[in-house]
Order: sequence, then structure tokens, then C-alpha cells
Amino acid sequence: MLHIPALGPTGPYGTRNRTTVPDASGSPALELTSVPGLVVSHWIDQLRASAPLPVAETAEVLRKAADVFEAQEILGDDLAAHERRTAALTGTPVTVVRDCDRLITETLRDVGRAPSAARPTGCAPVGTPVPAAPSAGVAWCRTGDVFAVHAAGNSPGVHAMWLEALALGYRVVVRPSTRDPLTPFRLVTALRQAGIPPTQLVVAPCDHATADLIIERSDRALVYGGQDVVDKYRNRGDVRLQGPGRSKLVVAADADRGAGLGLARTGALYHAGTACTATTGVLVEREPSEFAGGLAAALHQAVPAHPLDDAALLPCLPLADAERLAAAVLDRTKDAVVHLAPRVERLGGEGSLATVTPAVVELESPRNPLLSYEVPFPCVWVAPFERRAVDVLDDSLVLSLHTEDMALVAEATELTAVSNVYRSKPTSWVHPDVPHDGFLGEFLMRAKGLAHSRR
Repeated sequence: MLHIPALGPTGPYGTRNRTTVPDASGSPALELTSVPGLVVSHWIDQLRASAPLPVAETAEVLRKAADVFEAQEILGDDLAAHERRTAALTGTPVTVVRDCDRLITETLRDVGRAPSAARPTGCAPVGTPVPAAPSAGVAWCRTGDVFAVHAAGNSPGVHAMWLEALALGYRVVVRPSTRDPLTPFRLVTALRQAGIPPTQLVVAPCDHATADLIIERSDRALVYGGQDVVDKYRNRGDVRLQGPGRSKLVVAADADRGAGLGLARTGALYHAGTACTATTGVLVEREPSEFAGGLAAALHQAVPAHPLDDAALLPCLPLADAERLAAAVLDRTKDAVVHLAPRVERLGGEGSLATVTPAVVELESPRNPLLSYEVPFPCVWVAPFERRAVDVLDDSLVLSLHTEDMALVAEATELTAVSNVYRSKPTSWVHPDVPHDGFLGEFLMRAKGLAHSRR
């Protein structure tokens, strides 16, 4: 069985305490080292004592790491083999894994783009020598030295997000998800081979108690999780939360219905429905029942397939887990209209690998809490929309409005708990100049006034 060690400041680190990680069928696939709290605490001390590389040198190292990530064998796998292994382990369609790996390498090659966009125009670029700054001005400075990442396992693409911290001079400790330890191991190995000192970047698989310790010992933390994690850390200014997305699409009466159906289908199936930007709720201004029926017909065409099949669109998981997911949705639909019921489909005959087919459920009211109920497969809740009740759109990572009414778009943009607002694009739309959930640099950096006397 494949063993994945931790990556400490002096190199690979193994312990007798290991976690067995199952693949998407539930069969044991690999063993993951679990690092004790005292060891991780010592690692963080070493990271804190390590001076960051110069900004320009870090950018060059990250560009080299993209080449290593793509071309080198790591854990005995080239990139194609790594992507197949990751798909088989997580149940994520291999095409999604490839897309995420491309995102990682694209970010490595252009990692300065997001910090540059996030930096206030009045601040000098990071790394500008103080003597070269004006006699009175502003520097953009880190708010700490050590950045912790509690990674999610729903998508390898989450590991593109924390690279910005390295570019800004943070030393980083990554606590990988047990669902996908392969991606962070490959990425951090590539970064080290390219020239990032091991005293600036570690991978620390660990239990939940030690994960909490990592957050407490670090200066800033990026934490992924469900509503329970959001509730735990919501009042922590040093923790950046990546919780449920609850992304929504509005199809207004003035919009083309066929195009609206296309937007809803694309958003629902994005990354097999597991991404936080995948469409969860659709609010329809005219004839929502008809729209829900059309969406059900469109999503019904998503055929179950093995995650290594390029045609796969749905997540795969152990049979018992799939049955629990489908039942959780159906148990909540007693007072709703089910246009497309989720089904559990075995893959490969008698085995325990399964998938859950898409679901479309119509709600009577947009104030039904189910409009924001997320599950890790394509499941869409459709509800009516009224323009005098725009507040129901709040609390969305992404809100897309399919409309020609710019006044409606402007009103929705003012909602304080909406991170991104798009017009006539799927909620899953991405662009390198548009942040996922605000700029990470806003959280990691601060403006610091500078003044010095000229001699």
C-alpha cells in the first residue's frame, strides 16, 4: 500500500501513527502519516524563524515549480498517472482533476497577478526597498509570518489558492485533507525541488486536535469546512473561512429561457456539483415549475460513469455513502415537488463504487432554507423570484443574474453577504482577474505608513 509521509523542515517525516485512506469505493488505498502536536508546534517555530526569499526570487521559483509539477515523477507517478490516482482515490472525474491541475500550474506561473490586483494603489509593491520609497508613503506589509491552510478534499483546485501567501513572503503549513493528500504532496514536493526552502513550507497531516493547534500557533489561517466550521471560527479575525457556497442563479422574466437553462445546467454540473461555485439554488421570475421541468430533463442526460472515464460528470463514492446522500435529499422533499429524484447507481456491477444522479426539486417559496442546502453532487433547488424580495439572494458566494435589467444587477450587488455578482454567466464562471471570494491579499496584508528624512 502506498505510504505518504509528512513533509517537515528537514525532509519527509514518518510516524507509526498512520491513517488509512480509502479510495472512492471504500477500499483501503494508501497510508497517511499523522504528525503529533508537539512535532507540528516545533515545525511552526522553525518556519517562523526562517527568513522568506526575496519576492522576485520566489516568483521565479514558483514558475520553475510549475514545470516540475507537470514533468517530474513524484511518488512514482508522472502527471497523468497522478491524475488517474487522484480521481480513483477521491471519486472526482479525471477531467475535473486535470482542470484543477492546470489551474495550479497556471497560478504558479502567474502568482503575482492576484497580489498586484489586491494591492491598494497608494502602496508600493511588495519588496520595494524602504530607502527607495518616497520620504512619505505607504508600504504593503504582511500581518504575520506563518500561514496555515486546512485544505478541503472536494477539489484539487483549492491548492491553487494558498500559493499567493508564498509569493507574499509567508511561511506556510498545509494540513491536507485525508480525502486528497496526493495533490498537496505533489505540489509541495515540486515547490521544494524548484527551490523553496523546506523551512518555509511543510505538509502536516494530523488529527483534529492538532489541526486546531496549527491554527492557534499560526498568524493567519485559511480554513475550509461546512457550517459547523463556519460557526466555530466566524468571530476569528485571523481565520479566513471557505464554507458553503450557496451559489444562486436568477432567471428574470426578460431573459432568454433557453440560455437560462444552459446556465443552470452548466453551473449545476460544475466539478461534478461538489464545488462551492456550483449552482445550488435557481430563482425563476416566471413559471418556475416549467423551468424546473426543463432543467430536470437537461440534467437527466448526465450518465453515470467511472471517474477515470473522460465522459464522467458525476462524483463517485462508496455505495453506503451514496445511499445516505440521496436519502438526505429525499427526506427533505416531502412538501416540495421533485422534478428529478436522485438515484444511486452502482458502477461496475457488484462492486461498492457508486454515484448519485442529479436532483431537481421545486420549492414553493424562496425563503425555504432548502434553497441553500448543499450536497456534494448536482442538486438544484428551484423557487419563484419576486423583485421586491431581493434580500433572499443574500448569503451567496456567487450570485448570477440572467437579465437585461441593470437596476436589478446593481441592487443585488449591494447585498453585503454576496461575494461575486455575474450577469448572464454560470455561477461557475472563472477569470484570473476575478477573485474567488475577495482577494486573499486583503486578509494577509495591510497598508503601513512610512516616512523618513532625506539627508
